Amino acid sequence: MTEATIDRTRPPEPGPVKPYDFPTIIRERPAGNDAPELVFARHGDLPLVTAELIIEAGAAAEPAERAGIAQLTAEALETGTASRDVDSLAWELESLGVELATGASWDAASVGVTVHADRLDPALELLAEIVQRPAFPENQAERLRDERLADILQRRKEPRALASDAADRFIYRDQVPYGRPLIGLGETVRNLTAQDLASFHRDRYRGGAAALVISGGVDQARARAAALKHFGDWRGGAPERPRFEVAPRVDRTTVFIIDRPGSVQSEIRLGHIGVDRHHPDYFPLLVMNTILGGAFTSRLNMNLREKHGFTYGARSGFALRRQPGPFTVEVGVASDVTARAIEEALKEINGLRDEGPTDREMDSARDYLRGVFPLRLQTTAALAARIAELVVFDLPTDYFQTYRRQIGEVTRDDVLRVARDVIRPDRLAVVLVGDADEIAEPVQALGLGPVEILENLP
Repeated sequence: MTEATIDRTRPPEPGPVKPYDFPTIIRERPAGNDAPELVFARHGDLPLVTAELIIEAGAAAEPAERAGIAQLTAEALETGTASRDVDSLAWELESLGVELATGASWDAASVGVTVHADRLDPALELLAEIVQRPAFPENQAERLRDERLADILQRRKEPRALASDAADRFIYRDQVPYGRPLIGLGETVRNLTAQDLASFHRDRYRGGAAALVISGGVDQARARAAALKHFGDWRGGAPERPRFEVAPRVDRTTVFIIDRPGSVQSEIRLGHIGVDRHHPDYFPLLVMNTILGGAFTSRLNMNLREKHGFTYGARSGFALRRQPGPFTVEVGVASDVTARAIEEALKEINGLRDEGPTDREMDSARDYLRGVFPLRLQTTAALAARIAELVVFDLPTDYFQTYRRQIGEVTRDDVLRVARDVIRPDRLAVVLVGDADEIAEPVQALGLGPVEILENLP
């Protein structure tokens, strides 16, 4: 092809999806059922290894009066052990070249290290000490608690975070854990002590409730030997998984406006209870949401950003957890186009539910999802995080070997069906953070449902 024959008025067509083989995963419990499971995958040629512990200690398990303790406990693991204070621990990690990551989702806590393969053994020794024998020093617990309180206060002041937190609050009925922020509330975090963190750790961090994911440039025999050496004597039966029912706060579309006088922008959230990670239409759901608002070329983004210029970006998504997480549409716009943006977003939602996707949208979404799948697995840490889903959600060991094939088998009728079954535009919590004097009247004129104006998030 010469310069003269290139048609610069059209973007090039995408090439074929390149083949990709997900690494073989081996799962076993080398030390018995009350000790950690080993989940292993050989990956890549570089001498790097990620070892990540997945523990049954997510935020869904925390008492409502101690909301935020799951994340705080995970973070506090970095502040010292029975034999090392916070400075000694930091120095030891640095000397090994270890990158330590801790955190907690709704369903599990995770503590992981990424290290040169030659240093896997001492890194696992240190990881075992961090997880099994944390010190939770009082001064460090107080420091982390104060930092968390500052984060909570900041979220109340930052419009995007406030809108997202408010959406969860108004999507779920009171007492449903998902209705509160993952990091907790000021009134619950404020009273947390080092003793509380130690108690949560003692109750939830048990060998039988953990899985050690090892991925990277190491063979199975070496990974197994290291896991047995450092975690084989970590015992304890798995605690019961938390059980609760999700229920909506509203049974018809309702608008909640959190007033920020003088604001020149509005943060918009449209949402309702979605589905859990085990939904039988998981793959059609992925394709459907990619078309609606899960990619740059999605309907929401092309309408609100590209066509109307209302925003820098609009998106939709399902928070997939063990229990049904929220489905939300997120967009920030200038105050004077708030009502129009809501109207256009609902038009795209209803259009997809009424008419379904086009063949071009189907091809684009399937190719996109299959194409980005391996791109998101290029590091040992990214692969370990993906493998961790098998543990958290009880998925088959070969689940990701068939992932791209199952994406490719999704049909247009599948997408239309899940759009109609799962998205409920008649039961939305419409949450707006902005100047009520400017946005309330135009939004009320849309006739969506009752409108409530609040000074702050209750």
